[in-house]
Amino acid sequence: MLKLRLAYIGALLLLSSTNLAAQAEPPKAWLMPPKDLWAFSYQYLDLESNVTPSNDVVLANGTINAFVNAPSIVRTFSVGDRIAQVFIVPTFGNLTASVEIEDIPGFGEIDIDPVEFVDKTGMMDSQVNFRMGLHNAPALNIIELAQWERKFQIYGFFGVTLPTGEYDSGRRVNLGANRWAFRIGAPMVLPLNQNKKRPADLEFHPQFVFYTNNNDPFVGDTKKQKPLLRLNAAATKQFTSRFYASLGAGFQYGAVTRIDDLPEGERLEQLGAGITGGYTFASIITVQATLGQIFFNDRNGFMARFQATVVLPSKSDRALIKQAAGAQVN
Repeated sequence: MLKLRLAYIGALLLLSSTNLAAQAEPPKAWLMPPKDLWAFSYQYLDLESNVTPSNDVVLANGTINAFVNAPSIVRTFSVGDRIAQVFIVPTFGNLTASVEIEDIPGFGEIDIDPVEFVDKTGMMDSQVNFRMGLHNAPALNIIELAQWERKFQIYGFFGVTLPTGEYDSGRRVNLGANRWAFRIGAPMVLPLNQNKKRPADLEFHPQFVFYTNNNDPFVGDTKKQKPLLRLNAAATKQFTSRFYASLGAGFQYGAVTRIDDLPEGERLEQLGAGITGGYTFASIITVQATLGQIFFNDRNGFMARFQATVVLPSKSDRALIKQAAGAQVN
């Protein structure tokens, strides 16, 4: 009975962090979950860097502080014999910044205050994301997954950022970006052992982000933005049936903006790294916290993240668990 319970907790942990919110991917985001589960998650991010949460403004000087709240709903299901997931992530929070307008290329002759102070609270741009197994990622129920021999996995990922955030063309820095973003990626998972009670995994996610135009920018008629490359990686070790820890890093490069014929804006070029600890309560509730540093220009920023997730197994999975437990007792 204890062995089954541990396997059950282990299977649920594979879904405990399947959430994409704001700028950060938490560890365990891409481990293969069971099919037919619902997960409800809340993530809080405290970020200090030189870029807005929507990646539409990069400052040459100064910092932007973002306090982001991202509740999400995750549903797992099967597409043929492959596992698939849908993530719906509405986002809201607070943004503060001191923007030195006179340091922006092409803005030297514009009659505006040299410094813009921003302190706004409200809706940010929200996300809808989808991923599906491409290699070694079958759709398994919770018992089958607990018995599955872990293998190298590749997934396909597609996400859309919707312009739901508050936007005012009279400001250069806003909660929203007034344009759409489309993300294409290929998350990968490399198991570092076959210990089902104490698994260790390496996750890697290369991703490209493409942007539509903002046709109501701060100055001018059209603001265009080049694609952004993101590389995220995390190494995670389960130390007990309930506690895990992880080291993660992320790199972003690109997303250069241009308004009409003005000179190009600053390139987004950031490296972040952090350490995460997570714990599971009552088999279906997992919490985790991350502290990290963000490196940009000649300065260092900061990231703090907290996430709580509740996972609900399907009726069929609950019946399978009960059946397996009864067979084990007999």
